Amino acid sequence: MSGLYGDYCYEDYEEWDTIPVDIPQYESPHNSYPLLRSHLRQKVSQMMRRCERAHIPYVYCGSTALRLLGVETPEDLSGPGNAWDNAPPRATKQPKDALHVVVRTAGERKPLPGIRMHVWKGLAADSIQQFANGVQCLRPAAAWASVAMDATMLQLIQIAESMERYGLATLADLRAFTGAHRFHGKRRCLRALAIARTDSASVKETELRVRLDLRGLPAFAINYVVAGSAYDSRAEHTVDLAIAQYRVGLEYQGNQHRSDVRQYRRDRDKLGALAALGWSFFEVTQADLNSEEALDRLAMRVACVIAQQTGKEPQIACLTYARIARAA
Repeated sequence: MSGLYGDYCYEDYEEWDTIPVDIPQYESPHNSYPLLRSHLRQKVSQMMRRCERAHIPYVYCGSTALRLLGVETPEDLSGPGNAWDNAPPRATKQPKDALHVVVRTAGERKPLPGIRMHVWKGLAADSIQQFANGVQCLRPAAAWASVAMDATMLQLIQIAESMERYGLATLADLRAFTGAHRFHGKRRCLRALAIARTDSASVKETELRVRLDLRGLPAFAINYVVAGSAYDSRAEHTVDLAIAQYRVGLEYQGNQHRSDVRQYRRDRDKLGALAALGWSFFEVTQADLNSEEALDRLAMRVACVIAQQTGKEPQIACLTYARIARAA
């Protein structure tokens, strides 16, 4: 099966639980989550088997399509720390594990147990793909657009950047699709795309960057290479997020940064090297993302580092997505 976003040769695999998710970016030296590939592969396999067993002649959309494509879904990105974010504009009483399908007219909708039907009157035929086992789902850009009313703004940004990272669709692809098609939530998608950036290494790094942007800090460079600083292997040190002008660096530290001894030593080596070059370095964990107060403190500490160099009063703000989208 081939399409706008690459060639997928699932026909060569006898069992759907061995469907590969071809994500070359997972091999990137910037990627901090090597186990994510196998996790997403397992999720793809589970959803593909479920859809195959359902035997329904509809096109899968929304979070079901995202799962089939091997990308994070709004459900994946929900957590205790996300209560601060804008709620999705459309609430639903459907069970969270419902399969999402799309039809072109309201007359095609019918009540089916465990199925949530959406109407997309302008759905184009070239936005649909079919796998070797007959399962149909939206192509990546259309699948992203189909969750516009069920995801928060942060989640829309995270999924868009994930699609770029996984090689499913570039941000340019998403912009082209959004500009060419009519659908509910189009304005939200345009705003999300104004904020989305290329080269993010994980959804957590995306969340950290966006939430600090909303606090009015200067724009961060992503995966910034620090000149003159390297490991013993001569691989250059990189920082997840950096304001290079003021030598400020931030990194999201997942559990493996503490449980993996080798990774922990590499982190300490890099931290020492950056400190020797005059960098202020901040490590962020999930506990920080779960706390608005912790992020306020982090933002103020970064602002204080900048203020020491500019002589201005340190301050943080409380901006909206619309504001940072206009400034992007």
